[in-house]
Amino acid sequence: MVIETLSIQVDVTPPGSKIAAFVSYKSGGNNVTVFVPLTFSYTEAGTGFDFYVATQAVHLYADPGTVISLSTHTPSGSAGTKFLTVSGYLI
Repeated sequence: MVIETLSIQVDVTPPGSKIAAFVSYKSGGNNVTVFVPLTFSYTEAGTGFDFYVATQAVHLYADPGTVISLSTHTPSGSAGTKFLTVSGYLI
């Protein structure tokens, strides 16, 4: 499978917390992890969560049947809901 686009949305609390996102998959039988830079989008006043987003054009080769996963690292807060959308085509 060829992955051409990664789209991510993650919320984090408390507001002002830093967050990093990583997408992992298998390629050629090897584990691969890719850093995806996130951009602050907005703070939801009712919940106190900051929302971060990314849409990244990529060209990644994933093994057939591989699980593509999203992980985050928040040194000063905690991540809530994480969304990952992957688009591409089968080869």
